[in-house]
Amino acid sequence: MKKLPIFFSFDEGYVTPAAVTFESLLTNAKAGVFYELFVLHESVSAESQRKLNELVAKHGNASLSFINVAGVFQSAGIVFDDSFFCLGHDKGKFTKETLLRCLPTMIPEFAQYDRILYSDVDICVVDDISELFEAELDGMYLAGCRIPAFLDEQTAHFPAALRECYVAGGIWLMNLEQLRKDNVVSSILEIMRKPPFRLIWNDQDVMNLACEGKVGFISYRYCSIPGWRTMLERINYIDARYPDDALREAIYRPKIVHYAYAKPWSGPCEGGRLWDYWHHRTGFPIPGARGVKGAGSIYRSNSVVSEWGIYLLKRVRIPALFVRLVQHDDIIIIKVFGFLFRIKLRISNDG
Repeated sequence: MKKLPIFFSFDEGYVTPAAVTFESLLTNAKAGVFYELFVLHESVSAESQRKLNELVAKHGNASLSFINVAGVFQSAGIVFDDSFFCLGHDKGKFTKETLLRCLPTMIPEFAQYDRILYSDVDICVVDDISELFEAELDGMYLAGCRIPAFLDEQTAHFPAALRECYVAGGIWLMNLEQLRKDNVVSSILEIMRKPPFRLIWNDQDVMNLACEGKVGFISYRYCSIPGWRTMLERINYIDARYPDDALREAIYRPKIVHYAYAKPWSGPCEGGRLWDYWHHRTGFPIPGARGVKGAGSIYRSNSVVSEWGIYLLKRVRIPALFVRLVQHDDIIIIKVFGFLFRIKLRISNDG
């Protein structure tokens, strides 16, 4: 039996998305594959750990371990200057412990592995992904999905020479053997302590800087982003870095669907029905941390938010993937580019 290690990093607010990730991953695993799953966390409750373990155990083709990383940096005397990091995005704050996803060689439980997969949990797995572990990593530190040229503005804060090979977050195949051999942990920590410029995409910026010249690429079939479809249709799925049909194949023949922008548990989004299917199988509740209070309020809130989204996008020339609308009670928060600015609108539910 082939045993393949994957680690994740999330908090209590992402327990339901994690359940969806685990359910879809393990259901689609082919026979003879056994996944060793690890969760790096600070505050996932004992009850949530129990429920996730039950979900994983019923499949019989995986194990699940939780590793509490709270205080790891502090205990090691590592201090960061928050002003060098982006404090925005969905979490609304910079959590230093999320940077541990860049430092798997610091996790004792991973000492037994030569390579390991890191994955976000805002995903659905729709096919067996075990072949990903066989990707070529000779001399490389990690392999990820290379940012297409049509999204170059997302890496405008990076030196031009590094933009061409910039890999996104979401999923990384990490060469632990090479990372240990070259003691890359020292470079990573130094970049974290004093980045050469203010980071926008905190963890992936760090890894792109630390792994310069030793980054491999994997297919976007392992990180298919539904929100790209409309934009790719306009350019006939041709991109300067993907001149063939690779991006078309990623959209229509994905192995992993990554909700990198709009989250399906927050409201309607492209590809959301797929997430709903796997979510229904888990029996886990919709995340309350995302401003949704019970099934009855989901559809009422989503219809209002959707109408506001249509209105806004008709009047400003901003691609839909950069605009996110979230309702908290009677307030709609419009996040444009996530961390740049937000607009709050008070709405009435009367009538």
